[in-house]
Amino acid sequence: MNTHNLIRIFNPGSVALIGAGGTDNIYGRTAMKNLASGGFEGKIFHVNPQLGIHGDVSDPAGLQHLPDDIHLAVIASPMDAVPRILQGCAKKNMGGAVILSNDGRERHETDKHHLDQIKAIAKETGLRVMGPDSVGVVNTANGLNASAMAQMPLCGNIAFLSQSRDVCSSVLDMAMREHVGFSHVVSLGDMSDVGFADLIDFLGSAYAVSSIVLALESLQDIRNFMSAARAVSRVKPIIALKTGRKGGGGLLHEDDIWDAAFKRAGILRVDEFEALFNCAEFLAKQKQPKGSRLAVISNAAGISRMAEDAMTGHGLKPALFSSTTRKALSSVLKQNWSGTGPVDIASTGLRREYVKVSKICMEAPEVDGILLLSAPAGAKEATSLARELAALLNVSPCPVLTAWVGGRDIDKARAVFNRAGIVTCETPEQAVRTFANLYQYGLNVDMLQQIPVRTDRRLEIDYGTANQVVDSGGALENPVLQDSLARELVTAYGIPAGSEETMGSPDYELVVSAEHHPLFGPVIRFGMGGVLTDVFKDIALGLPPLNRHLARAMIDATRIARVLSGYGAIQKIDMTVLEEILIRVSRLVTDFPQIKHLELNPVSVCNGNIQVAHGRIALEKTRISTPGHLIISPYPFWQQKTITLKTGEDVFIRPVRPSDAQQMIDLFEDLSAETVYLRFFSPIKEISRSMLIRLTQIDYDREIALIAFSGEKESRKIIGVARIIFMPHSRQAEFAIVISDAWQGKGLGIQLLGHALVCTKKYEIDQVWGPVITTNKGMLKMGQKLGFNVRRDIDSGGYKMTIDVGSITNTPGKI
Repeated sequence: MNTHNLIRIFNPGSVALIGAGGTDNIYGRTAMKNLASGGFEGKIFHVNPQLGIHGDVSDPAGLQHLPDDIHLAVIASPMDAVPRILQGCAKKNMGGAVILSNDGRERHETDKHHLDQIKAIAKETGLRVMGPDSVGVVNTANGLNASAMAQMPLCGNIAFLSQSRDVCSSVLDMAMREHVGFSHVVSLGDMSDVGFADLIDFLGSAYAVSSIVLALESLQDIRNFMSAARAVSRVKPIIALKTGRKGGGGLLHEDDIWDAAFKRAGILRVDEFEALFNCAEFLAKQKQPKGSRLAVISNAAGISRMAEDAMTGHGLKPALFSSTTRKALSSVLKQNWSGTGPVDIASTGLRREYVKVSKICMEAPEVDGILLLSAPAGAKEATSLARELAALLNVSPCPVLTAWVGGRDIDKARAVFNRAGIVTCETPEQAVRTFANLYQYGLNVDMLQQIPVRTDRRLEIDYGTANQVVDSGGALENPVLQDSLARELVTAYGIPAGSEETMGSPDYELVVSAEHHPLFGPVIRFGMGGVLTDVFKDIALGLPPLNRHLARAMIDATRIARVLSGYGAIQKIDMTVLEEILIRVSRLVTDFPQIKHLELNPVSVCNGNIQVAHGRIALEKTRISTPGHLIISPYPFWQQKTITLKTGEDVFIRPVRPSDAQQMIDLFEDLSAETVYLRFFSPIKEISRSMLIRLTQIDYDREIALIAFSGEKESRKIIGVARIIFMPHSRQAEFAIVISDAWQGKGLGIQLLGHALVCTKKYEIDQVWGPVITTNKGMLKMGQKLGFNVRRDIDSGGYKMTIDVGSITNTPGKI
């Protein structure tokens, strides 16, 4: 995650267009026209590296005589000239460059060499580079059209990011027809420097952006992508179309892993270009659905049945109307309505009844969305109905989709809806799919924001035995752990294992496995096991680390899950045991990057008891140490520590977990009003759910969040929290700390924050800082003891404390 200098690309005060000359330079000439006509009010310089500078500055010497600190360069020159141009841009202290250059040919070795040069220049100089093979960037808010796109997009609140130039052009063309606007349009091209993760981070914090739509082909740094997406998708929808579907051997298909990764990141994945645009249109024009209850209104039974079939296919059911709503509908429809399911309106008095029914459904609290259908009834009638509905639907409290079925004769009716900001689809199936996709997005985010129930049950692991088994297995000529060795390793991790000889006839068999994927790292698989594994392919995938909620979601995603709670003579199992097996396997492959393949198959279930009957674990040598092989940062056990206060009391420090939510509320309620104000700089009365999620669901790649506990086990209580939050736009981090009033003055604060600072040394952070109000004398004193530089901050009127990470010792502020 690195948003450094991206503000200078998207909100530049000045732009240099380099290499726009020549009659055959279509990209350059188009970019020149777009910059001049988009409404951008900054200064524009036109540069031809061979002929000199034209426009606001004229000097035959060329690029080096541009003024310093130009914010953005747009390069439309041949690839072999680009590295030299970028070096010149860096010397002029430019913020970023967008490279439009592409010969339209397949990449040659010389092109790859130039790409490597571009990457090196960006890394060495800090110049942010978009492309090569980009079609440019657009920010409609400030009129910036630094692109070779055929047209300026309409203003809106969607950020659209695409690797493909062709997809960019196609989406913009459809958007103009459907009156869909964008805040930003970005063509990433070859992603030599700026990638999806950087842009998600940057646009996720942009006020003008309400949702982000991605069209991606590949990713270079999936861990940063997952980190950025998990942070942003909690507050803004992210929709993705991933092209280039790939299968794989056996049951592990790469496309299924992408599905699992997107779901884990809270991203809605769509499978088709049309679905991508439909979702983008929905987000631009409508509210997100709060639930799955869709009311269907139609003027023809045939198309309403098409909608019903589509809803069944997506696992949706029509909204169940309350008695009040049914009574209101019956008063309008008389005998022409069945009373349930889609509301089919007879042709008599169509327009008047259709509008009344729509208003009733729109105001029904049991309805989460409305789908309006119309079969051809003549162009004039369809357009008149659309006009009446458009005025009504603009004030709908729930999202509305329309599918006016027909050809050119119906285009005028669709245009009416588009101008009114109402989603238009061409078929009932398309509309239902769009609603179902956005509802699924809500489920993905709910899963991301689940607050788990606190459990004090720790995973007891015999690390000594585990390390010994893995070391001995890795030394073998064929490093594969079979039967006894595999059983010894999984038993060390608390996974119940027996031998095939000691199991009776099982009621059924399961499989739990893990496979190391070159891009995604270890992928965990659960489902029906034994000889039926390859036959039924009843499998769910998950990415470590897993918690109980994620493990249970994996289990519930399989068909065999229906048997686990008991079926006929088959006894139910203890689901916590099965959840723990998945969690422990997740922990095993997290702790040992050298595990290439692990398969526990069959995991036998007999009379409700679960036991691994057979296991096989293949190892391979690797230079990667944990957790570098994971795409989601795991819980950092290395940050745990026990400290002794100057009063002689022992305090246990560990990173924050999601299950700490209730105890975090208890701590807040114990704080005095003064302490709350000193920590949050405002007199807040309670912690909202969104704030609680933010405080407890930590991305350990983005911040250090440590809790101090007093007491033992069930009586353990949070008495302090220290955070160091990394800034995505720089190598700086901001600290914050709060100590329970009853524990202030005992030396807890200096040791807790001191340990957090020591932990910071393992990350790429140069400086830690934090604001302090003038009345917080205790914080100022603590900062001085820890080695912070304390100075007055003119802007805030308080103090700003800073410390260089390189100056931090392993025992900072020891007293």
